[in-house]
Amino acid sequence: MRLPGPLPMVRTVLLRLTLFILLWWSLTDGQPESWPLGGVFVLLATGLSLSLSRPVPWSLLGFARFVPFFLWRSWRGGLDVAWRACVPRLPIAPGIMDYRLRLPPGRSRIFMTAVVSLLPGTLSAEIVRNNLIVHVLDRHAANTADLAALESRVAALFRLALHPPSQTHRMTS
Repeated sequence: MRLPGPLPMVRTVLLRLTLFILLWWSLTDGQPESWPLGGVFVLLATGLSLSLSRPVPWSLLGFARFVPFFLWRSWRGGLDVAWRACVPRLPIAPGIMDYRLRLPPGRSRIFMTAVVSLLPGTLSAEIVRNNLIVHVLDRHAANTADLAALESRVAALFRLALHPPSQTHRMTS
């Protein structure tokens, strides 16, 4: 295993430290008297996370592009699901989609799988070899294009090149 250079490691330490600080702050409602003990736990948690999980290269620009993309898709999907629930004549055509992943195996695929489940109208079922099995609310919607756009954003976030697609995507009811 190759160790990361100093800049990715510093960025990883700062990111994890910031996340644990925010977690402690939210758990304690920002109470100032909690910080003497909290500071110790934040440092311990950061050190433990670094010893258990190696740094992952990620792009700040990719992150800056991913967040608004995710928020927009979440808002749009939530509105679509709510609209279908409130207007019974709108079509609901659930199905199972077999999406061929172009991301390499590893954390980026797991991250994408989790994000797909967070977006309204889709639910990741499993990864089988290089395929992501997704339950969709409307099998007639542009699910393949949406998943491909998400996969491109995840690849940019993790500084990865996507493999060329080797098969078409299948939809089953």
